Amino acid sequence: MVYFEKLSFISFFSNAWKISKYKNNSDIYYIDASVSSKKILVPLLQSIGKNIYQINFKVTDIVDEDGELIRIRIYRYDLFEFKKNLFKNRAYKDLFHKSWNQNSILDYINKGLIDGGTNEVDSVSRMLYVINVVNWHTKKLNIKKSLFIVKKRPWFNLYQEYCVKFNITVIESKGDFFNFFNFKNFIRNYIFLYKFVKNIKYKNNKNNKINFNITNNKLFLEGRGDILLDNNGMHSDFFWQQNSDFSINNIIYKHYSEEERDYFKKNGLYSINEGVYYNSKDFRNYNKPKLYFSKSFKQEHKVVKSLLSSYDLERFLYASLFKRFGVKVYFSWDKYSNKHIALSDAVHDCGGISANWQMAFDGFENTNCLINSDIVFSYSKFSNEIDKKIGSKIKYNVIVGYPKDYASALLKDKAIEIRSQLEDNGAKKIVFVIDENSSSDSRWHTGHDFQRENYSYILEKLIEIPWLGVIFKPKRSVNLRQRLGPIEQLLDKAVSTGRCYIYEDSGRHTTTAPPILAGLSSDICIHSHLSAGTAALECALEGIPTLLIDREGTPYSKLYELPKDKVIFQDWPSAIDSIIKHFNSPNGIPGFGDWSSIIDELDPYQDGMAANRIGSYLECLINGLNDNLDKEVVMENAAKKYIKKWGSDKIITS
Repeated sequence: MVYFEKLSFISFFSNAWKISKYKNNSDIYYIDASVSSKKILVPLLQSIGKNIYQINFKVTDIVDEDGELIRIRIYRYDLFEFKKNLFKNRAYKDLFHKSWNQNSILDYINKGLIDGGTNEVDSVSRMLYVINVVNWHTKKLNIKKSLFIVKKRPWFNLYQEYCVKFNITVIESKGDFFNFFNFKNFIRNYIFLYKFVKNIKYKNNKNNKINFNITNNKLFLEGRGDILLDNNGMHSDFFWQQNSDFSINNIIYKHYSEEERDYFKKNGLYSINEGVYYNSKDFRNYNKPKLYFSKSFKQEHKVVKSLLSSYDLERFLYASLFKRFGVKVYFSWDKYSNKHIALSDAVHDCGGISANWQMAFDGFENTNCLINSDIVFSYSKFSNEIDKKIGSKIKYNVIVGYPKDYASALLKDKAIEIRSQLEDNGAKKIVFVIDENSSSDSRWHTGHDFQRENYSYILEKLIEIPWLGVIFKPKRSVNLRQRLGPIEQLLDKAVSTGRCYIYEDSGRHTTTAPPILAGLSSDICIHSHLSAGTAALECALEGIPTLLIDREGTPYSKLYELPKDKVIFQDWPSAIDSIIKHFNSPNGIPGFGDWSSIIDELDPYQDGMAANRIGSYLECLINGLNDNLDKEVVMENAAKKYIKKWGSDKIITS
């Protein structure tokens, strides 16, 4: 059977002779196709007896024999194996230059080579995924052998090796997928041009001349767009500062509108506009990385050159920004791309320290989560063990517990108010439903239909049962009703009963309400995605019965140690049946929603002080740097102080 990654005139006719060698070449399948191919090529081929079909699949269809979603397995296992083979590959060795051994350049390259999600056409994970899609489809049709024609890619021989176990022959579509001039990549090679374009885009030419009256060293905060400065329990990038003695005057943050700028200024926070703050007097504290050229590996050369250009640009420009505004600590949540590695080196150029806090619970090894930082604030020793297994480089892994555990004390009154509102309309038992975001294309990520189940099943039960109440806290509420489609009418009907409440206020990107706010109003919490259990953990830490529904397939997660049919369920119907049974039982089902068997492993404190520990630690770093101590001495002193207060087992050094 013949398969195309993307069917087009060029990809088909340039490979026609190869296709003709296959006896059964009348049936051709494709994953994607150009517009012209769908309108002209497909009808043309059909007219000469060819059967042309687009493969119809969803991400949840592509599951292995262990019941694990392939998309998840790729990040948990396949990419680690691919990376090992990549480092042994001749192309990698031929391109390698000794300049990569400076600072964290090699780590930046290595992470960047396998970065990117399955929704990104050029990523390694996308290619591994579509190979598995073809394998799934051939099994479905009981086909023993297939030809897969794909886009020309670097490291192609590694994909060929990967395909062997599936009995798939993979070939490149020569000359297909034209590489048009890419202005974005072009300007990244010229700092002056990049500065001009970027500052025009963000209207930063005037703001580029600003100078703060800086007397102390500063912390540059890379946030998630949650700009709230009030300590009221709602999502805020400043949660650690609000719950400690760290001065807001020692923080620099980016604003994205004049309204944000004025809000920050009113509250004593230094903010800068997005843009480039480089000037001609700035210089590199490192040798600009190079690579060797090889005629045999032009594709590989192109991708590595792009990575080196990005590294140099990000490090150099952020080092300039940090120097200008007196930044000595770079603090971020983002470990999911290689950008944080370049910025870590940038703050080192200024004699500073890089630090990250663990935003999400990681229940299994994941290549995307590899981190390179001086200091990481982790939930627990389990989180630290995950970092070790995936090859993260961390000087001080500081165990702080779940960072947002302070919020429940601030939100109880609001939670009681919402519960009373639902009870006044007849609700006696309340279920809180946690969902994730979704995309319109269900082939690469869980689609809208998959997310609609998070609403439809429980809403239908609410309409049926007059004593049931439901609260929703979507991860992203801005486009929720658009994503719900026909389910929106069911949601409106449920809301009209007075027994359904939905949190819809949003920050720049995500809903401002934290999961625990809805959890505190409820009798049972349900997280409909076991692969992303952070919100569920937040509720379980408060002792609220919390269920997990593993509809995708994540059998290797730590959370699978929780009891099945009491905490873990495979689908919505079985979970709802158990919930109703639990509510109708005089004393409930024993152990229902109970996480006590593993909760201490996930957070050894559970005292509401995690944010304070983070803020106090960062304050210790800033104070030491203000005393003009060497950064290594500052980090060592901070670690000793933390150990003295919280115990020697709460810091793990590299």
